[in-house]
Amino acid sequence: MDVTYVLLLSSLGLAQVIAQDCRVPVGGNNMGFKDDLPQTFPNGTKVIFECNVGYMPAGSPSITCTNGTWSPVKLTCERKSCGSAGEVENGDLNYEGTEFGDKLVVTCKTGYIMVGNSQFTCGKDGWLGGRLPVCEAVACDAPPMLTNGDFSPVRDSYNYLEVVQYKCQKDYTMNGSSLSSCSKDGKFQPAPPTCIVVQCKDPDVTNGEWMSGSRPPYKYKSAVTLQCIPGYNMNGAQTQRCELNSQWAPGLPTCEPVLCEDPDVKNAAKEEGSKPPYKVKSTVTFSCVSGYTMTGTRTQTCGLNGQWAPGLPTCAPVLCEDPDVKNAAKEEGSKPPYKVKSTVTFSCVSGYTMTGTRTQTCGLNGQWAPGLPTCEPVLCEDPDVKNAAKEEGSKPPYKVKSTVTFSCVSGYTMTGTRTQTCGLNGQWAPGLPTCAQNKGNGMAIGLGLGLTVLIGSVLTVLGCYFCGVPACIKEKKRKRPVGPALLAVKISG
Repeated sequence: MDVTYVLLLSSLGLAQVIAQDCRVPVGGNNMGFKDDLPQTFPNGTKVIFECNVGYMPAGSPSITCTNGTWSPVKLTCERKSCGSAGEVENGDLNYEGTEFGDKLVVTCKTGYIMVGNSQFTCGKDGWLGGRLPVCEAVACDAPPMLTNGDFSPVRDSYNYLEVVQYKCQKDYTMNGSSLSSCSKDGKFQPAPPTCIVVQCKDPDVTNGEWMSGSRPPYKYKSAVTLQCIPGYNMNGAQTQRCELNSQWAPGLPTCEPVLCEDPDVKNAAKEEGSKPPYKVKSTVTFSCVSGYTMTGTRTQTCGLNGQWAPGLPTCAPVLCEDPDVKNAAKEEGSKPPYKVKSTVTFSCVSGYTMTGTRTQTCGLNGQWAPGLPTCEPVLCEDPDVKNAAKEEGSKPPYKVKSTVTFSCVSGYTMTGTRTQTCGLNGQWAPGLPTCAQNKGNGMAIGLGLGLTVLIGSVLTVLGCYFCGVPACIKEKKRKRPVGPALLAVKISG
């Protein structure tokens, strides 16, 4: 751009004052100068701005330097518009904008293929990129023929979305989709299938057998259900299906032996027998350790369900019953429960004496050893005091605190205590008395006893006479007096 300099002189033709220069002016947005400018401009200089490429000017482009100051910039620069690019049949125009530098993208509708350029840019002289494209209808060539199969309908070309159907010959199985359509890219999708022969082998499972389902030959989708023989468990799917790859799916199972866990019975030991792994019919025999007794069956058998039968036993501590000894008390010692080797010591209550061992030990058989004692009452012997008779009182057996009172017969005098008490030691206390004959009265006593016997004899004879023989028999059984009474009779005779 040319720069015009204008010098203004005073009306007198002479400059009265030297005017100031202007520096390089600053324009608005999207504008500039065509050529390089000097650093300063004399007073009265005019400069003209120019819009950048792609921008349209509006307003005056020039400014003037007056005494070091530029007049206001009135020029504005606006982006150039390209407007509409037109239309594309069976296509869409997607504008980023219609002004300088904006983009335009053309797309074809589904089922149509674009011929030509698809992108355009708004330039200073309009849309750049050539002519708008054309959207032509999609067409597919005929798909390839199948080996051991065919398709329909058969044509030279197919329109968008037209469908063909495939079919395999007898004894062949289709691997893929039976339907395919002409897609927007001009190809049939999905790709044509293949026709293959499918045959699975016999489903052979060790320790397994066929239970139900198809029989050979096993073709595509043949299904069988398998089971394990007794004593084995199945690991995997029971039902299998023959797939396109001639393999069973989801995969043949295995039959693993049924195993019972290693049996653990607390406080018991295994005797000689089977060792792990414990298969069906394996047996284990248990015995409780010393001091324990078994509840349940000692020999166990591994069952088909993987459980021990008839059920694991238990070993509980051997316990002795709480010992009860009548008329005895337990001393300090073990308290229930009484396990093996527990001890209890007894003492008889007052008035009783023990027979047996006072300390008892609980044995392995659950019995007290050597055997519970007994506490029998302390007894005093039947007291016999010569020439004395017992008065009314206790009768045998004479237990502790039993008492007996004596009185001497006529002619005898007692020395000691007449009432005796049976003591804890089985002796009479304070000690049996004695009855001694009175001195000087022997003859009188003899005569008295003789008369007594004589009178008794007479009464007996009279009884026999009046009462008969039974009274006599009873009299014969009566004990005859001896000693002084008999002597008295002899003296009187």
